[in-house]
Amino acid sequence: MKVIKKILFSILSEKSYLKLLHRSFYALLDLGILKGNSKFKYHHKVKELIKEDDVVLDIGANLGYFAKTFSRITSKGKVICIEPLPQYFAVLKYFLGKKKNVSLHNVALGKESGTVTMVLPMQDGMIRTGLPYISKEKIKSDDRTQEVQIVNPLSLIENEAKLDYIKCDIEGYEWIVFQELKPAIQKHLPIVQIEISNKNLKNFIDFFKGLEYLQYGIVDQKIIQEYGKQKEDGDYLFVPKSKERSFLNTRT
Repeated sequence: MKVIKKILFSILSEKSYLKLLHRSFYALLDLGILKGNSKFKYHHKVKELIKEDDVVLDIGANLGYFAKTFSRITSKGKVICIEPLPQYFAVLKYFLGKKKNVSLHNVALGKESGTVTMVLPMQDGMIRTGLPYISKEKIKSDDRTQEVQIVNPLSLIENEAKLDYIKCDIEGYEWIVFQELKPAIQKHLPIVQIEISNKNLKNFIDFFKGLEYLQYGIVDQKIIQEYGKQKEDGDYLFVPKSKERSFLNTRT
């Protein structure tokens, strides 16, 4: 697969290559080929976690691997996509820009407005599409950088009447963003699906415990309650205690 990707990356424009990754992923997903792969377990299970009238915040929408699924489910709701990298945002706009239930924002999230440097890791001359990150440290010579706009997350959702689900995958920057999101989480009590780096794990467990959330995970394709320690690698799922009953009634 790596060899095929390298060949495609060398013969296609970057934009065409990224579009092809999106198309290929959804072809495999829709055919059910990825269903037994634990790496993609949330792509299937979100159908049990989200309702058609939900408002979803997708932080780190990347190439739309979750965003399109969210859009399909929330026919009477809304998907707010955050993607700072212009290369990835162009792909999001191409596939989802005309969807009436999708709002796209080409920004990063943080405490204060301004700009920040994002790193696009490179390997064998190709972009590692799932691993862009914000960094103030020295950059490897073969990696690429991009200056992106940064805004406070509350400015993008302050007019939303509700917020039902947050998905976040931003490669280690999640703790900074969620400290800013705390007022919105306290107000709306959304279910939260989040990739957490090891350095931030204790902070998040304490953070959600303080907000009276329970931690769940997906093990063998089943949603189970966990207690801060995962039984199978993947995103963490936090559910407010006040919504536990309805949450348990929707899962299988």
